[in-house]
Amino acid sequence: MDIDSYIDKLPSKRKLSAVKEKILRRLWGNENDTFPKPWVSSAELLTLTDQKYFDRRARELRDQLGCDLESMYIEAFSGHGWRINSPNLSEVQDRDYLTQSQKNKLFEAVGFVCSTCGKKVTPGVRGLQADHKVPLSRGGGNEIANWQPMCNNCNVGKRRACEGCALNCNTCSWAFPEKCGIPTLLSIGERTLRRVDEYTKKSGESRNQVMEDAANYYLDNKSEN
Repeated sequence: MDIDSYIDKLPSKRKLSAVKEKILRRLWGNENDTFPKPWVSSAELLTLTDQKYFDRRARELRDQLGCDLESMYIEAFSGHGWRINSPNLSEVQDRDYLTQSQKNKLFEAVGFVCSTCGKKVTPGVRGLQADHKVPLSRGGGNEIANWQPMCNNCNVGKRRACEGCALNCNTCSWAFPEKCGIPTLLSIGERTLRRVDEYTKKSGESRNQVMEDAANYYLDNKSEN
């Protein structure tokens, strides 16, 4: 199959914008390339399309047109890449975006604070954004309850964490930080860490639970003194 025949198979050619076609033709590469096609760096696609949101267009190819596209970090690129895994088309998923009014309500409800890192951020391309809690590719919907405010840095981190992930989204701290906790890095001494690990073996509790209980116990007693 050649690229033109593949494009003819797409469910709705009217959705294939010039930018999406550029991405698709570049990912297809040479007709002699076997599937999966060779990786193409995100940096090259950015230059090719001259669009900072080229990755959104690529996800729309996958979700709205059913293209078998994959994205992941490629060490040789020192960054992310995209490729076409097969000429097969999957069932399409409608990717809708919130209206500006809906975004404003979403952001205002939490005081323009990122749901993950807790920073107050101004909305914008590199600022506060609207994110699907459960990605469409994992069965999430476009209902308002599946959206959360997230800063650009956390949004990028979540997107990378979701790639290739097969864990239950309902127990993911990226999707439900208010319920599952927020991942963070803290520096503690080796002796303290060993004591925590020894306690987890005896109690059967997780390291996270022990640390949270210890912090709450300390803070509760501090506030009383």
